[in-house]
Amino acid sequence: MENVLAFDLGASSGRGILAGFDGEKISLEEIHRFPHNFSTLNGRAYWDVLFLMDSMKDALVKAPKDIKSIGFDTWGVDAGFIGKKGELVSLVGSYRDTALDDINMKHALEKIAMAKFADGGKDDFPDRSTLEKGERIAFENTGIASLAYNTIYKLYFIRKNMPYVLENADKMLLMPNLFEYLFSGVSHTEYSIGSTSQLYDMKHHCWSEFMIESLELPRKMFTKVDLAGEVLGNLLPDIQEFTGQKLAKVTSVSGHDTACAVAAVPAEEDEFTFLSSGTWSLMGISSKTMLEGEEVIKSKISNEGTYDGGYRPTVNITGLWIVQQLRRNFAKEGREYDFGTMAKMACEAGVSKSYINPDDFMQEGNYIKLISEKCAETGQKVPENDAELISVVLTSLALKYRQVYESFKPFIHWDEKLYIVGGGVQNEVLCQYTANALKIPVYAGASEATAVGNVMQQFKSMGVYETKADKCAILAKSFDTKLYTPENTDAWDEAYEKYLKVV
Repeated sequence: MENVLAFDLGASSGRGILAGFDGEKISLEEIHRFPHNFSTLNGRAYWDVLFLMDSMKDALVKAPKDIKSIGFDTWGVDAGFIGKKGELVSLVGSYRDTALDDINMKHALEKIAMAKFADGGKDDFPDRSTLEKGERIAFENTGIASLAYNTIYKLYFIRKNMPYVLENADKMLLMPNLFEYLFSGVSHTEYSIGSTSQLYDMKHHCWSEFMIESLELPRKMFTKVDLAGEVLGNLLPDIQEFTGQKLAKVTSVSGHDTACAVAAVPAEEDEFTFLSSGTWSLMGISSKTMLEGEEVIKSKISNEGTYDGGYRPTVNITGLWIVQQLRRNFAKEGREYDFGTMAKMACEAGVSKSYINPDDFMQEGNYIKLISEKCAETGQKVPENDAELISVVLTSLALKYRQVYESFKPFIHWDEKLYIVGGGVQNEVLCQYTANALKIPVYAGASEATAVGNVMQQFKSMGVYETKADKCAILAKSFDTKLYTPENTDAWDEAYEKYLKVV
């Protein structure tokens, strides 16, 4: 039995997952789960990195002492800054910081556009606003969609408002690479997580010098970029002493949790369509080439990276975060439901005839009130009870998936089917709604997809398997896949037309 440990950190909880391989299949055991959320200070949002580090050390204490490898995956875009003496030079900010708004992004994009034209660059968009020009120039230099919470806009905000942070930063490390550094002392940037920053040129596979220079960011803090699978080295001596882990190496896996989830898709095809369903929903395709063009920019498609250096064109969608917030809101009013009960309530309420745009709901708030107000504002029926509120969310998510899927259809030249992985596969109502809305078969795979992708990359680095066929064979023996076939597609076509008119 070969044992490895995956640290899988989502945006609201973290887990230490022990994985064993017996020669045919893998087994997973959650040995430590720890909640975490951002904290606010003077209106700014931050992650408690030291708490996360201590929680992961606790997991290592609980783990068997024969684990061979440890891998870290996290959410995207956020980063910490390391000084010349190896210290954290500031609190680590969260992408849910309200300062990272469209106004901040607008100013950065305008500065990017002005930098291009100041150097005598050709204006290929003479009829566009400076903001629109900046968005297209940013995409041309990175292949990534402009989203207000991307790393680049955080750095721009910091440079304007807290310049001392960048002045004292020797290295910028995105979240999974920050934890690798804190546990091993090795600094680098892994390709998949680097791609989320909108500072990496996905076409030429290097940091974008233009983007860095146009926003006057310190070039020295950007570390070398490499692919998943690198063995970084041993745990630091003090961590070995505290945890008793003397054998484990730190292995760099796909740092971005979505890239890990996609690595767990049981597809033998090189190109396929996926949905990583969890707090966030990320829909995309595994592609041999970058997607480019006006429609790609308009659809906010980002050409993010895969574990092996390929492309994972993806659209970010606010996902089951909305259901999680509703659950908290219901609990505050004295109504306790688990997620299974909430899905059953939505099913019994039936497909909603009122819709919201899930992407309008990213910040914390009273979602009972906010969803009701949005329905009233758009002239739709206001939900009358908890079940109808949940139905609005699940129906709208499925229709949003249809909208995003339509933006990918021009690039899909393979059999139309969707692989869903992640915690959202446990919501069978949403899986069925997704098949209905998209009108294609849906294959629901591992619910622990990020952890599975994490450990599978560690096992590959150890030589446990070699080919994609080997990987798929192990996944097939280890995890069940459930098929959902489309139902009532005419009714869902009608719902989709109405959805487009109100979102």
